[in-house]
Amino acid sequence: MRTVLLMIAAALAIALYRMISKGGKSYSYAGTQTIAYLDDGSEHVVNGNEAGSVIITNKTVILDGAEYCYKPMGNELQQAALEYDNADLSSIRVFLSHGEKLFFIKKVHSVNKKPNVTASVTLSY
Repeated sequence: MRTVLLMIAAALAIALYRMISKGGKSYSYAGTQTIAYLDDGSEHVVNGNEAGSVIITNKTVILDGAEYCYKPMGNELQQAALEYDNADLSSIRVFLSHGEKLFFIKKVHSVNKKPNVTASVTLSY
């Protein structure tokens, strides 16, 4: 009985470790744009000033708790697309049944980067 309980505990520990280590990169978005495709072929665009959090894993993007697949495997549907600007994530496009919703990524400047500042000092005596 003890060995069975130890094996179950080990399996649960491994599962928990894999769930926690899955992690991913975290971003925040500061603006949205919803595009609805109308029956006549036209588009209806609505800009929003929503804000929230984004977590990107190796295959999915999680927007405020809702998970979307951006790297489908096999017969899965692609539910989102990541859009980059100069190797920086600029927006996330989520494909909806009636249109699309774009989430604009908030640019964060690192405090660890040293600014390119040159100063010249002239001393006179």
